[in-house]
Amino acid sequence: MTSGTATVADLAVATGVQIATTPATWDTAVTSVVEAGEALDTVALDGAVVVISWQPARPNGPLPDLRSLLDPLIRKKPAAILVSPARPVNPPKQAVALAERAEICLLWNVGPDSAADVAAKLSRLVLSVQPPAPVEANPDTALLNILRSADDLDTLLVAIGDAVGASVRLSETMSGHVPGTMSGHVPGTVLLPLSGIAGTTPALEVSPRDTLGSSELAILDGVLAVVRLHVKLRDTHVDDASVEIARNLKNILGEDLVHREASLRKSRRLALFPRHAVAVLAIEPFGVSVDMNGLHDLKTSLAPVASRFDPDAITIVNEGVLVVMIKATADLDALARALYRGVQVPLAVGAGDHVDDPRSYPGSFRQAVRAVAVGRRIGAINRVTRYRDLGVLGLLYQLPEHARRVFVDETLGSIADETPDGLDQRRILRVLRSTDCNIAESARELYIHPNTLRSRIARIEAVTGPFMNEPDRRLTIFTALSMFSLDSNVEGD
Repeated sequence: MTSGTATVADLAVATGVQIATTPATWDTAVTSVVEAGEALDTVALDGAVVVISWQPARPNGPLPDLRSLLDPLIRKKPAAILVSPARPVNPPKQAVALAERAEICLLWNVGPDSAADVAAKLSRLVLSVQPPAPVEANPDTALLNILRSADDLDTLLVAIGDAVGASVRLSETMSGHVPGTMSGHVPGTVLLPLSGIAGTTPALEVSPRDTLGSSELAILDGVLAVVRLHVKLRDTHVDDASVEIARNLKNILGEDLVHREASLRKSRRLALFPRHAVAVLAIEPFGVSVDMNGLHDLKTSLAPVASRFDPDAITIVNEGVLVVMIKATADLDALARALYRGVQVPLAVGAGDHVDDPRSYPGSFRQAVRAVAVGRRIGAINRVTRYRDLGVLGLLYQLPEHARRVFVDETLGSIADETPDGLDQRRILRVLRSTDCNIAESARELYIHPNTLRSRIARIEAVTGPFMNEPDRRLTIFTALSMFSLDSNVEGD
């Protein structure tokens, strides 16, 4: 049985009586229980179960014809008729057929309880599942009860929902809802803006189970000011916490050791940073010049994106780059794509090693800065360049740029020129590097015949000198090729 409804089958199961008719009559809803004498004086018996005591006219005499007892009751269309015989007998087939023709369920008491006892038991069951009569809420009393829960915002929202018969929560978006008003009866889900200006957020989202009446609207009107105060206090707390976290993280990432130690002690005392491992990301616009104001605008746009991947993510601007500290388990490649979609500006993203101690944040930050710088050099647009994957590029990047360019010119000569021959020869060298100078495999990757590849290698060796059979010379040429990719990103190597 569910709240508010009870069927004939539910009552039969609960009381142990037998159902004599076919299942077609079992699902009729029951709203009352009456005895046969009372039922004869009632005009209609819709939703009623009529209880008949089938007794002989004299002790130990024959039972009377049941059909004559059922017929006047059946004409009043009750939900069911329960027969309680004076002695154990089976339901007469003629009586069962009569009830089935009228599409009325016939119940049969096979237990020792009397008809009066069965009627009382059925009445209790029917009353137990009927909902209580609705009581009009008293706004003043309801407001006092709600204010007793005003110390905590979540508890307050639950108390408001209980008072108005609705699901109540804070909403940060107006999409898909109709702004609510405080006049008339409001159907469906509505948003009541805390600012008092329709269409603004945050708002109180109210999803009533029934139409909101004047009493419920009066309650909502009375509690809006309390909810508004809670939200202001919450936002102030969040803003203060964010400022404190950003200030301490900048000090930790900075070069001033005194400020770093002070911020490390403070962060431990206030538990400003997460205890789990984090990845430190350095993010810069790719191919777009921005000033500090532009970086702060970029931070404002990207911080919510990072928060979707990790609610505890920290986003700041430090030393001219955007820094995001996010949980180590986050999918950084998916994050990079989401960041680009959030601003529609090409981005270079560098990631340092995972760390779980604030003392290690500066090292991971330096790694991320180096990774993003190398990523910009090699054309890694809208994807993550990880420090651990830099290999020799991370070391070569630390050399002065003019020293790298001199080494490239001396080693590659005309192969470093921006000519069609230079482009093709550098492409061949990159493939040879990836295949460890395997002629057959390199030819397959270049879609040319091995003899054609040998001819082109001979032209390269005319500039660089023989290298296919000289490991030291190969290392020099491939190192120069890596240096070229750092300083002359034409192909996006």
